[in-house]
Amino acid sequence: MAEVAEIIAKLADNSMDLLEDCLADLRDTGSASIQALPLEDLRTCLYMATLRVLDFLRREAGAEGGERPTGDSKAIFLTGAARIVDAIENSSPYTTGHSRAVAKYAGQLAARARMTDAQIEEVEYAALVHNIGRINEAPDLTQSTRRLSDSELTQARDHCVVGAEIIRPISFLTPIVPMVRHHHTRFDGTGYASGVRGEDLPLGARIISIADAYNAMRSDRPYRSALSRDETILEIDKNAGRQFDPKLVPFVHDL
Repeated sequence: MAEVAEIIAKLADNSMDLLEDCLADLRDTGSASIQALPLEDLRTCLYMATLRVLDFLRREAGAEGGERPTGDSKAIFLTGAARIVDAIENSSPYTTGHSRAVAKYAGQLAARARMTDAQIEEVEYAALVHNIGRINEAPDLTQSTRRLSDSELTQARDHCVVGAEIIRPISFLTPIVPMVRHHHTRFDGTGYASGVRGEDLPLGARIISIADAYNAMRSDRPYRSALSRDETILEIDKNAGRQFDPKLVPFVHDL
């Protein structure tokens, strides 16, 4: 793990160059200052900044083209990517630590589903970065106490597709792309990034869907207090076969 720390330190050393590139993007918009930049343009620049950081991590991890990855390569990239997700989620007290908790629960569910150690690790990786697509969302979407508009719902749903496309160029993360893309697709085929249903959905996506919902219900939200463990399990049980894989739902009772 010393190599991981070294790469993260190198990223910090290069942060000014990355920032200068991002400021160049701002200048290209014709805006005199960040404060004067429209929110939509600012989100776009933040999104591009994230891509630059991930591209830097990919190069340093040796994930170019078809190079064979090492364990350290994955650790380097995912450490950086997880920190980006942390930053996204830490912008709201309602989502702080969400993806790390989902990764823990997803790993437990994957183990109960008798996946191999390698498969469990991939599910945990996917869960750790499943919300990276939220980088392009308006920050108040996760804190709204009102019903979201159609355009806001579309933006919220797009994070699955955006997240999948962000990690798609990383060769050694290819197996987790469908998990990220479909983690909000319901078992009956409806929901975000729909078009696939039932056991045609990646097993990892079906697991993350349950882990994501479990942690969300067990956490406070702007519009409600956290549900108890029993209340959460009851809600998941009620949605077996519709939102969740009925073969996986019983494993929630062990969380």
